[in-house]
Amino acid sequence: MTDQWLMRVEGGLAAHFKMPNGPSKPGVHWAIGLKNGEQTYKVLVKALFADDATPETKKNQEYQAQVAMQYLNDKLNSGWQPTQEMEHTIYISNPLGTSHVSPNKPWWKLW
Repeated sequence: MTDQWLMRVEGGLAAHFKMPNGPSKPGVHWAIGLKNGEQTYKVLVKALFADDATPETKKNQEYQAQVAMQYLNDKLNSGWQPTQEMEHTIYISNPLGTSHVSPNKPWWKLW
């Protein structure tokens, strides 16, 4: 078996996911295809949005998929194998170097 893993997004389902201790959270359930040699696997990664995620981050599906694949790459590099079943849940925050800036409102608008 080679150490080179190939990955691709096979699908994604945007939804609100029930949380055990509170209201549901928006996110995407990504189906990521993994291939190593002739062996192929499909792994599901539930990517929930962090509380501070901007609308731009929530719309950027390419960024979200990259984060999910980077998570799986880190898991593989730490010794995890796709044959080991586990629930994969991550939180998507804003890309590094971005910050949420509220639009400027005139001083007299209170709402």
